[in-house]
Amino acid sequence: MRWVGCAVAAMAVSMGWGIPVSAAPATATIGLVAAEEMSAEQRTALVAVVAEVDRRMEAERDPIERAFLSQIAGHYREFDAAPLWTNSGGLTTAGQNLFDELAKADQYGLDPAQFQLPALPIAAASLAARATAEVDLSVSAVRYAWHARGGRVDATQLSRWLDASPKTLYAGDVFRAIAANGGDPVAGLRSFHPKHPQFERLRQAYLEARGDVAPKPLPLLSPGTRIDPGQRHPDVPLIRQRLGLEVSEDADLLDRTLMRKIRAAVDNAGYESKRYVDDGIREILNRATPPSRVANRAELDKFLVNLERWRTMPDDMGKMYVWNNLPEFQTRVIKAGEVIHQERIIIGKPNTQTPVFSDEMNHVIFQPEWGVPESIKLRQILPHMRGGDYGVLARRGMQIRDGKRVINPARIKWSKVDIRNVPIIQGAGPGNPLGRLKFMFPNHHDVYMHDTNDKHLFNSTERTFSHGCIRVRNPDRFAEVILGELEGWTTDDVARQLKVKTSTRIDLKTHLPVHNTYLTTWVNPDGAVVQFKDIYGHDKRYSEALAGKSIKLIASRDPALVLKRQNEELRKGVAAIYKAKPKPKPKPAPAFAAFGGPPPKPWLKSSLGKPYKSSVPPPRLLWFQQY
Repeated sequence: MRWVGCAVAAMAVSMGWGIPVSAAPATATIGLVAAEEMSAEQRTALVAVVAEVDRRMEAERDPIERAFLSQIAGHYREFDAAPLWTNSGGLTTAGQNLFDELAKADQYGLDPAQFQLPALPIAAASLAARATAEVDLSVSAVRYAWHARGGRVDATQLSRWLDASPKTLYAGDVFRAIAANGGDPVAGLRSFHPKHPQFERLRQAYLEARGDVAPKPLPLLSPGTRIDPGQRHPDVPLIRQRLGLEVSEDADLLDRTLMRKIRAAVDNAGYESKRYVDDGIREILNRATPPSRVANRAELDKFLVNLERWRTMPDDMGKMYVWNNLPEFQTRVIKAGEVIHQERIIIGKPNTQTPVFSDEMNHVIFQPEWGVPESIKLRQILPHMRGGDYGVLARRGMQIRDGKRVINPARIKWSKVDIRNVPIIQGAGPGNPLGRLKFMFPNHHDVYMHDTNDKHLFNSTERTFSHGCIRVRNPDRFAEVILGELEGWTTDDVARQLKVKTSTRIDLKTHLPVHNTYLTTWVNPDGAVVQFKDIYGHDKRYSEALAGKSIKLIASRDPALVLKRQNEELRKGVAAIYKAKPKPKPKPAPAFAAFGGPPPKPWLKSSLGKPYKSSVPPPRLLWFQQY
């Protein structure tokens, strides 16, 4: 297991973490015994501890773990600190507290088996054995903190579409955290867990699911309006909970299946059932004791996987931010912890997934133009061009442009020109797949949020239809919220700008964080657990990694790699089309030499479809036509 922040940037890069690393900050003692206060026995013990760390460093082959051991050695050696966790009597109070906290790490979703716990008791152990126990506990303390910050599984190694790395950690961070909490290792280690309220709710739900703690009593159903099958009502999620059912995405919908379960519960209670829910049914459900059960392994794994995801989330999401939870197919704008806007979204197909990452929105484009991507050029346009069907671009509202100049596709010799280098643009208008608005947060995935013409797709429950970008159902309102909050725009300002037919970019003075997350389990403030389908299979990848399966094997099944291989094969096929024996460079024709330019290209046709033979220079050649 890789479990420690490294000391040099080269190590992090070589391990594929991609996180910025500088020289490790200086460590600090936790203030148990200062150098000048140490007895001869403590100094002897310190020498043994440093020798044990040095022995492990010499035997360690993993550069990351070796760097970590170096940092631990630095703590003991540079600060001349007495052993923290052991003394001649065995474990110190701090050492025993640390031992106990490590042993119950599973209460925070971690694996106690990952930590080196010394055999107890050690009171009568030799000096060497005590030194081993001291180093075991220091190593385990840092490993615990590293796992708490997402180091147990590096998601970026599981899929190219998971772009959330563990957070940087140094050994000194752990010792300082313990010192900042009065020398208490329990509080110090727990400080490395996520501070997000949802993490703690999820953890408590996990403990309840495995039977460690008694479930919280469910609130009672209050009198309300009648609910008929097919209707949505705020009471329906609580009804599901009182029946011991899963709270799904459509939790507020009283469907036929739920109505049958309600009628069965009422019949079993000895009352006459109805085909709807009224106050009488509510009272009967309130009297019934909600069923309780211990979750199965798959359900517990789902909790653990989602706890892991919170560990790599930014500590500060932003005072205001956009949150796209992909399995939920929902976008939210959060301000000061409150949802100020929520809407449905469409995300990428399973084979062209929307990636999980965080970035910042810095501009909005009204009436955006669409640059046709390489895959569409190769698969959908090139066959038409090579077959002489040049009208395909006009039929799709597309143009070939060189700056503001529009190029006739019939003037290009497609057997020579690589279409990947040809800028094909679809202008703003009704047929543009980006619709009327595009919300840009530049990233290496080339993913953004935008409008769409296919509004009917938002009626689907599982909305995986895009090539990776995020389509927003009500982009006008989305723009009103963002520009209103950040730029002071009014609804009329947005409406007025939407009437302008040309493409317009609006830069945001304050950048807006955007978080694409993959949370498949959510706990509401009332304790209701909401589950979402694992549409991309990321839950399975995480679970297998946590279970110790080969990361390389898991990554080999990544759909992103399949797509990458397909694109590479497509590029090779296209490259083979254009690969030909080099022809001798023609000598400049006298007429063209007079103008200081080259002769006309044999593949650049005139308007009549014949090569130029005039002494008049041909039109300026485009940059992608210089073959």
